Amino acid sequence: MRSRGESLSKAARNERTTPRTVHRIFPKQLKRGSSGRYIASHGDRLRREISVLSFDGYVPVAVRSSKQAQLASAHLIAVNRFLRTGDENWLKPFIGKRVGGVELLTDPDRLQILGDADLVKLDGLYRNHRGNIGSSE
Repeated sequence: MRSRGESLSKAARNERTTPRTVHRIFPKQLKRGSSGRYIASHGDRLRREISVLSFDGYVPVAVRSSKQAQLASAHLIAVNRFLRTGDENWLKPFIGKRVGGVELLTDPDRLQILGDADLVKLDGLYRNHRGNIGSSE
């Protein structure tokens, strides 16, 4: 709902659940607007276990902010764009930034090494239920 501007019913349908279930699980993240429709809050403080790409590869961290998760996601997208194009400008907004206390990797040489070893995955952000990184492992 937050990123695509979808209605609660459409977002619930896309996730194969009901609006009632979404509202029961995320009551603080939904607000009823003046039109009567539910609107997703701008951010949340839900705990997420994610993997952040650092100098040594992916590091598991727990964050309690949608903004931190979005930063880690944007970093991973920029890293993949850098690896495809070689344009270091994709990495500049992330220099010195940290997520969950881990500094985001922006060194082009190190990224190229990890990329050449096929250790950078776009689906590497969220950890699956077994604690593994990404959905394919």
